[in-house]
Amino acid sequence: MPLADLPMPVLFAIFLLLFVLLGIYPAWKRTATRIRRFLSEQQNQLGLDLPDLSRKEQPADPAADSRNLNDFEVFILRQLAWSGGKGLSRRQLVEQLHFDPALVKQTLASLLDRGLIGIGLPTLFGFRFTLSAAGHAYAVARGYIPRTH
Repeated sequence: MPLADLPMPVLFAIFLLLFVLLGIYPAWKRTATRIRRFLSEQQNQLGLDLPDLSRKEQPADPAADSRNLNDFEVFILRQLAWSGGKGLSRRQLVEQLHFDPALVKQTLASLLDRGLIGIGLPTLFGFRFTLSAAGHAYAVARGYIPRTH
């Protein structure tokens, strides 16, 4: 049955439902973000392996933190620098770099510990990793991000 053959009250009800859903979407997304943050904090307190969203970025010297970076860390830093500041999820990094997911997870944890990357606001389905201030300075110093005057 084509959509045009539906009676007018049914079409109006569908329109009204879509209108209400679009209206409450921002509040729903904000609530989902709060719930995800709360759950991740609770799981971190229990010792489960999830990134900590309440962790503050540590001001660090990029030269000191970037010593002894392995090739995988350099590849991920470069990919995050090329993302334009919007950040990338773990799945996007795996797809773009064709690395093993466990390797990407381990490398991201290492870069988080060094303070070169940070976690942006979580989306509904995961976390987005972005460069921290130290990571941005490191990327500019290495030429991953071109300087413009």
